[in-house]
Amino acid sequence: MGYSELKIEDFLNKTASTDSMPGGGTVSALIGANAVALALKVCNLSLGKEKYRENENLIKESIKVLEEKKKKFLDFMDEDAESFKAMEEVYRLPKVTDEEKKKRKVALANACKICSKVPMDIINDAIVSREIVSKLVGKTNVSAASDLIIAETLLKTTTICAWENVEINRKFIDDEEYLKVIDDVKRKVDGVRHN
Repeated sequence: MGYSELKIEDFLNKTASTDSMPGGGTVSALIGANAVALALKVCNLSLGKEKYRENENLIKESIKVLEEKKKKFLDFMDEDAESFKAMEEVYRLPKVTDEEKKKRKVALANACKICSKVPMDIINDAIVSREIVSKLVGKTNVSAASDLIIAETLLKTTTICAWENVEINRKFIDDEEYLKVIDDVKRKVDGVRHN
């Protein structure tokens, strides 16, 4: 059973436990899933209503994309947990001799690359989702306007939280090309922080 299939209380208890997973990346993905679900609620409350008829195409297109993003965020919850297995393998490696330490350092760098990928995917999807939500503001059910603001705020939070998972791994990565990818993502995150 995946993390997205757990009862809320069970997920929270597992998160609060001493188990290595779920961790920050998994929680970030869950925040993103909640955000887009809330935006979907607003879209569904607006769909087919005469008052919002002129925005119907925007609403329908938003629903389509946000449904895809919701599924992706739920998938990211398990993908993040799965990727952490690479780090657990590193922790089991011996580090007594110089040769073992060297091997462990290489394995750590590779594991950090693996562990930073899903959070970067979370960031990219959170940014896209937030752009969609911002276009819905003022064009959907006014009674649920606060839900869109909450969705936007949660997606900003998702972005910043997922970045922390990238940042913690970044310092152990020595692949220059991969670091350029991380720097590109950092620029996007900085843009979100100030927006």
